[in-house]
Amino acid sequence: MQSPQLTPHLVAGLNARTKWKERHFDEAFRLAGEAAQLAADAGDEVSWWNMRYLQAECLRDQGRIDEYLALALELNEHELTASSPELGAKAGTMVAVALQGLGRLAEAAAMAADAAKLAARDADLVYVQILAQRALIASLAESRLLDDAWRECLELESLLTEDIDEDTAGKGYWVIGNVAFLANRVEDGSRYHDLASERLSPSKDVDLWARFNRASAEMRLQARLSDAATLRCIERAELATDIVGGSERDHLEMSLVRAHWNYLNGDMHEALTILEPLCARSSILATQTSAESHFLLARTLLALGRREEAVATFSETASLFDQAALPDRSSAVREYLRDMVDQRGEPHGE
Repeated sequence: MQSPQLTPHLVAGLNARTKWKERHFDEAFRLAGEAAQLAADAGDEVSWWNMRYLQAECLRDQGRIDEYLALALELNEHELTASSPELGAKAGTMVAVALQGLGRLAEAAAMAADAAKLAARDADLVYVQILAQRALIASLAESRLLDDAWRECLELESLLTEDIDEDTAGKGYWVIGNVAFLANRVEDGSRYHDLASERLSPSKDVDLWARFNRASAEMRLQARLSDAATLRCIERAELATDIVGGSERDHLEMSLVRAHWNYLNGDMHEALTILEPLCARSSILATQTSAESHFLLARTLLALGRREEAVATFSETASLFDQAALPDRSSAVREYLRDMVDQRGEPHGE
């Protein structure tokens, strides 16, 4: 009798996953598609589902968010998904992450909340619940619903027991730290990001290390911490991003962090050199990230005395925040613009 490990579709699936881990996403996507077809032919519906899920991960990691959402929705609506709390929670989380990436934050939060509740029904699904909880917190945080996000952070922290592996715990502490920084709990933010840094390792996953350090730098900059620790995060993230290659979206997000560092340190010309081409390509970013890019560009232009261009960019920024369904951010930009008109200027590096 043939060993299940040697069936063609399982072998093909292992090959696809290996290519994904090596960041050969096009090849992994192709091999996962072949494995999915072989699994379907063999009547192994669960393996088929897992290979389609892997294909979705390839799309996500390439920054192909519209395609990622389409495949996530396909899996979320599949009859097999409806029969399994695990698959239902995984698919729902995937849809939430895709919606967040497209700036559809309210929908993302609702989808992630449902996924987390589904996973919470079964103690064996704690890792799936952690994934869903992280997606929920990220959506709430980007929506600036920080009280709600912090409440969900405390729920997530309760799941991060000593039984949880370091990689998963590190990702959990990372997102909790993000919310703390956004809520101006700077000491908490630094503490949780330190906990994350202790658990995440560049030797195990350079791409994850790059993304963590980029996010940590971004949160520290939003808290106006333009210190040596922040610069170390930026430099680690830039080096790791260069090592792994990264998608164009990754490089643009990294450029935004560096531009923000330059801005806070008063190097407006260098910030502008980064921001102008970045904003020209910002349509491939999430809408809220594009809005933040334009907001920084507007303030940089203003600091350089290019008032007319700054006013136009502030207006564009407000519209982008409206598109991202972030009315509080849009109102803040318009108030900033009114104050600028009243005061005819802005403090240096503000």
